[in-house]
Amino acid sequence: MGEEVFEILEPGPGATLQDGGRVGWRRFGVPPGGAMDAHAAQWANRLLDNKPDAPAVEILLQGAKLKALRDTWIAVTGADAGANVPAWRVARIREGDRVEFPKNHSGVWIYLAVEGGFDGERLLGSASVYARGQLGSRFVRGDVLRRATSARFELPRGVAGRVVDWQERRNYESPSPLRVWRGPQWDLFGAADREQFFEQEWTVSPQSDRVGYRLTGKPLIPSGAQMISEPVLVGSIQIPTDGRPMVIMRDGPTVGGYPKLCLLDDADVSWLAQCRPGVKVRFQLIE
Repeated sequence: MGEEVFEILEPGPGATLQDGGRVGWRRFGVPPGGAMDAHAAQWANRLLDNKPDAPAVEILLQGAKLKALRDTWIAVTGADAGANVPAWRVARIREGDRVEFPKNHSGVWIYLAVEGGFDGERLLGSASVYARGQLGSRFVRGDVLRRATSARFELPRGVAGRVVDWQERRNYESPSPLRVWRGPQWDLFGAADREQFFEQEWTVSPQSDRVGYRLTGKPLIPSGAQMISEPVLVGSIQIPTDGRPMVIMRDGPTVGGYPKLCLLDDADVSWLAQCRPGVKVRFQLIE
């Protein structure tokens, strides 16, 4: 067991351990899971010279509070929740210090990494918590987090700090057009519906979570074709019977029977994940 580094004082609406996700289990109905915003999670680890997919704490929106149990280096990335430590850079904290996320200002998911990476039970090859499938569990008050290795982070001699390039810090309130590929059922939709999908702004619905993000706007006309359930990838944009798109996210189903108009580019799944309910998004076809 690694060294104890944090105690959970308050988990907020939800806090779990997430890494790069599970590979090779989709055929058994187990979604890949992993960090909702892989871009931010990887940067938190890279700042500390951890492996990019090392386990990190994923925090939902706001309200989480942790107490440091020893001196350590950390990195916080992702959503802005008014953290009391600098974000998108390495920070040195002391035993007894608190790390708090009091109020969400933008984005949805926050990432906390520690030097050496967090330790977590690996189930089906991953430490990622998939609560719906009972693979791991959400943090609760009093839980103690441990460091995976004894590796220590040190800034190079003569370097005062380490920060993420500003170009890598995304504006979660005003995302660029999200890039998509044609989906398997592209041809089941008429030209007018395909044009409408790309021309209008869609609004992220409050009915969004790790399973899927629902979008509201002028509904498309659903295809009347009968479909047999088939494999569904993360980022698949399904059009259910109400004509409003649903984007499959990290903990989403592995098969589905709704037509898939498009597939969100993998790099932009992370960007959509950080869009709070009410944020408007557009899509751009990759030709």
